[in-house]
Amino acid sequence: MAFADEVKSRLDLVEVVASYVPDLQQAGRSFKARCPFHNERTPSFFVFPERQTWRCFGACATGGDVFSFVMATEKLAFPEALRLLAQRAGVPVPQQRRSDELHPLQQIHEAAWAFFQKLLASRQGEGARAYLAQRGLLPATVEEFGLGLSPAGGTTLIEHLTALGYRPEAIVAAGVATQAEQGPARDLFRGRLTFPIHDGEGRLSGFGGRALDGSEPKYLNSPRTELFDKGRLLYALHRARRSMQQDGEAVVVEGYMDAIVAHQAGFRNVTASMGTALTEHQVALLRGAARRVVLALDADAAGQEATFRSLETSWQVFQDQVVARLRVGTLYQRPAEVSLRIAVLPPGKDPDEVILKDPAQWERLLREAQDLVEYLFVTAPRRWPLATSQGKAQAAEHLYGIIAALGNPFEEERQLRRLAEALGVSLATLEASVGRPRPRPRQRGAAAPPRAQASASPFEAQRRDALEEYLLALLLQRPELREHARSLPPQLFSSGEDREIFTRWMRCPTLEALQSELQEELRQRLDALFAFSLPPSDLRQREQAAKECCFRLQERHLRDLKEEEALMLSSEAATEESKAQLEQQVVETNERLRSLFLSRPERRRDR
Repeated sequence: MAFADEVKSRLDLVEVVASYVPDLQQAGRSFKARCPFHNERTPSFFVFPERQTWRCFGACATGGDVFSFVMATEKLAFPEALRLLAQRAGVPVPQQRRSDELHPLQQIHEAAWAFFQKLLASRQGEGARAYLAQRGLLPATVEEFGLGLSPAGGTTLIEHLTALGYRPEAIVAAGVATQAEQGPARDLFRGRLTFPIHDGEGRLSGFGGRALDGSEPKYLNSPRTELFDKGRLLYALHRARRSMQQDGEAVVVEGYMDAIVAHQAGFRNVTASMGTALTEHQVALLRGAARRVVLALDADAAGQEATFRSLETSWQVFQDQVVARLRVGTLYQRPAEVSLRIAVLPPGKDPDEVILKDPAQWERLLREAQDLVEYLFVTAPRRWPLATSQGKAQAAEHLYGIIAALGNPFEEERQLRRLAEALGVSLATLEASVGRPRPRPRQRGAAAPPRAQASASPFEAQRRDALEEYLLALLLQRPELREHARSLPPQLFSSGEDREIFTRWMRCPTLEALQSELQEELRQRLDALFAFSLPPSDLRQREQAAKECCFRLQERHLRDLKEEEALMLSSEAATEESKAQLEQQVVETNERLRSLFLSRPERRRDR
């Protein structure tokens, strides 16, 4: 199975869309929402689980698959969207083979990384090495994680990289140097212990730097660049993912040293959030790797408002995705959901200190980690003055929102009653205090809410579309036929890979230019298309075949569109106003189909 097909087979479009579109709701066999790509009052955006497609019947008048949705939502090119969805699905991205295939900024990162490592191993790095030893790191661990030392001079790294042929503006763009509006560029990391930061697939994306002389800030990260975004990365995830998948558990610590010491001690399922609350993108990475996530917290900070806000933010990101899955009917199509738990560390101890002193205690802390809701109940008296009405109101507002996002009405009912009892009020008073109706379990004998039909087996292997593959192979192997497909809309290709290759081939002057433009994952698909066996034919037969394939792709697209419009007309979501609009669209689609057949290329009749 090709890489893009494997990614697509592991994703449910409904679930992906729901994570971006909060108001996605079930409407019969499909799902509806206000279109995320234009402003509207009446929902015209629909997702079709059985087909794994989406379409806007409003101003956008477009649609596609999971790749096209993420490309439009995140404003990414296909390769970037593919990598993002691969991380979400937990599918390893094929590694690039040669250093000259690296992104230009990654080349600078690699050169800076080598320089940092060399400096740490030199006489100048003696003090930094002593610090690492004092923190409990073995030389083999330092080498494994690629730790380094940045030069203390203001331009030493810039001078080194410039001597290697890199331009100063590129060095600044890579994030290893900084430059004010006026003035020369300067090294970003100066006299710091450096930690290379990789994405989930092991590609070097940036650096973290720890001050060794007590200067502030203690930790400094690369700025946001084309490759580095702290909210989309988890430190050491590429090393931890396999263990997470095997154990079913991911452990999240805060700092680089915590994660490194954990790995050194054999706890290979540990990653670091680099001092931030978990973001939606980080949650997606964790969900692709494990079903149980444990956050290790410093007990001394447990009562601080910032820590609680961080926990609530992390929980909300998890539950937004869980509740979206429940709402669209996909929750019960999965064997289990991700749970978020809290491991509270001994007072004054960081994870690395606990692990170095007593690994068994670390294992016990993880094993006894509390569910987040339970943890917040236990710590509520430290956060709010529950003896006062104001404190009760604050606790009710925060905890009610968390409980109401559980996604299980019976558990919500139990926890809400527990909250009311803890606050010394009735359930009705609690409900009134937050101004929201409480969720209620379905009464016995009541009709069950409609559940979505299972997606068209999103976990089954995706088969190649023979029509698309034949046409694309024909256009690539016979470049003289390209003009016959010039007016073909790229969205007619259901495969994201094939759509991207077709789009680029239509604008590239030569095959050589196309090959040089494609990244590794697309280049493999291109090689397969070149290897596709075409039957012997003359020029006229090839032209006829290309025209016929273009015709059949357009016909299929219009028939699919008619089917989607028919689904909408018969769905509960269709209002009188939308039905009138859809009926007009049906007429227009039929006319387009009729015009297509009138313009159909004549078949050659061989005698």
